[in-house]
Amino acid sequence: MCGAFEQHNKAMHLWAAILGDWPSDAERRRNIRPTMIAGTVDAEGYRERSWSLIPAWAKEPKLKFSTFNARAETITEKATYRQPWKRSQRCVVPASAYFEWPVVEGKKQPHKLCRADGEPWLMAGLWECWARGDEQRSSFTVITTTPVQQIEWVHHRMPLMIGIADLDCWLTGSPEDAQSLLGIKSIAEIEVIPGDPKIVPNDD
Repeated sequence: MCGAFEQHNKAMHLWAAILGDWPSDAERRRNIRPTMIAGTVDAEGYRERSWSLIPAWAKEPKLKFSTFNARAETITEKATYRQPWKRSQRCVVPASAYFEWPVVEGKKQPHKLCRADGEPWLMAGLWECWARGDEQRSSFTVITTTPVQQIEWVHHRMPLMIGIADLDCWLTGSPEDAQSLLGIKSIAEIEVIPGDPKIVPNDD
C-alpha cells in the first residue's frame, strides 16, 4: 500500500529534461494524502491531479470505496481501472519518498522509504478525467505490487516503480507493451528511516 508520499526534493527539478515540462517552481509538498493534489507526468507532460481515481462512470466525484491504490495484478480487469487502462491513461507520480506504518514493539510506527542515492521514485499511476456538466475532476491512482525482499517487513505491498529505461514504454506504449512492466520491481537501493511521529497512518 502507499497511503502517503512527498514531492519536495530538488532532484525532481533536475529531472525536468526526462519528465517533460515538470515546472521548476512546482510546489514542494510534504505528507501528500489521498484526495490531495499532487504533480503527475503523463504522455503529454506535467499535470496536477487529485489522488484517488474517480471513474468516468461515477455519478458523483465522492466515492464510497478507496481508489488511491490499484493492484497491478488486477488493474486490467477491475471496473474502476479497466477503461483508463485500455485508453493508455498511464502516468508516473514522482516522489522523493513514501511512508508506511509497520508495527514495531506493538505500535504502528511511521517509516520513510526513499532511494539511497537521493533521486526520486517514479511511481506508476493511472489517471482519469471525470466530468458532469461544467464540473471536471482530474485524478489518479498509484499502482502497487508485492514488495522487494528488503522491505517485506515494512508492508506486504509497495508502489510499482518505473525505471528511466522503461519510462517511454509506460507513458506512450500500447496497453500490451505496458502490461509487461506490471511485474517489474524497483532495483534501486532503498533507505528506510523512522519517520515523524506526527504523521498519522492512513487506515483506509
